[in-house]
Amino acid sequence: MDLATFITTNLEQILESWEASARQRRGRQRNNRATLRDNAGELLRAIARDLAERRRSGRRPMTPSDVSAGATTAIEAAAEKHAEGRAKLGFTLDEMVSEFPTLRSTVTAMWLRDAMPGTPQDVDDLVHFNASVDVALSESVSEFVDRVNRGRELFLGILGHDLRDPLSTITMSTQLLLEVPSDANQSRQVVRRIRTVTERLQHMVSDLLDFTRSRAGEGIPITRQRANLHEVVRSAVDEVAASHPEHPVQVHVTGDLDGNWDSRRIGQALSNLLGNAVHHGMEKSPIDVIARGEEREVALAVHNEGEPIPLERQPELFDPLSAREGRERAAKHDPNHLGLGLYIAKAIVRGHNGSIDVDSSAEKGTTFTMHLPRA
Repeated sequence: MDLATFITTNLEQILESWEASARQRRGRQRNNRATLRDNAGELLRAIARDLAERRRSGRRPMTPSDVSAGATTAIEAAAEKHAEGRAKLGFTLDEMVSEFPTLRSTVTAMWLRDAMPGTPQDVDDLVHFNASVDVALSESVSEFVDRVNRGRELFLGILGHDLRDPLSTITMSTQLLLEVPSDANQSRQVVRRIRTVTERLQHMVSDLLDFTRSRAGEGIPITRQRANLHEVVRSAVDEVAASHPEHPVQVHVTGDLDGNWDSRRIGQALSNLLGNAVHHGMEKSPIDVIARGEEREVALAVHNEGEPIPLERQPELFDPLSAREGRERAAKHDPNHLGLGLYIAKAIVRGHNGSIDVDSSAEKGTTFTMHLPRA
């Protein structure tokens, strides 16, 4: 069996073997299994099509010199998409690069063991396959680094914008205290304003630390203790009700919400979802918080009415460095936040071995649901 046919015929077995090796190399299972397989499968199918076309056309095998010269193949588009998907999933560059030798060795070992006839054409296929993997690796690294650099510039721009206003408020307030005679009541008002702005800055710094720790692969630290999530829900709702009285919040609780949780972190994640609902929901419309205690998990959901999130945008919602999300953030920007709320909520839920999903339509509104396993 030639290599192109072998890859397409045995794609599932190749992906299963590759997936096991790739997860072992990364040392953690923080990414969606279906997404991992889809990205790698698409890349392998592109390589197989190129191998089959080379045989039909009689083209000579691609060599390392062709790769260095920037040979243009259909594989490059698949490699760019692969890098884009890995960046959105929060992979580091090292994690993405480590997949390619695993993919190369998995395919080669299985073909040599099970199906390689050993003709000169098969040797050419093997040479071409290895060069194709090199092309994919080079293109993936280039696209990945470009996306990270664009994201970093976008993020620094947002950070500078968000820090400028509170720092200006503190500067003007201190100048007012120093230069303008005022009575005790006016001074207290100015000090309260400084305290409010300082708390906002502390919130931003905490988000930045959580974001940096999570992107570095350490994950957000989770400390589990016996807790009841009903109390967590009530506390988060009271906080939003106090700061946004124009948005009534309705709470619906069913089932047992007792368990071993990091209640502070879950409260933080829920507050982020509530803040997102306030910012993007229909003005003055109610927000629903639904807490369901089920046999295997507790589900916490936040629902709001408003403009639906397009289906194609939903996978990008938890990526704070997405260029598309950045453009929308610039058009409708919340000066109190860095836009990290959904990302941090997802990291907290993942720290509890759970998942978070979104359902959005014009008819049903938008609902973010955190699934927190009891085990």
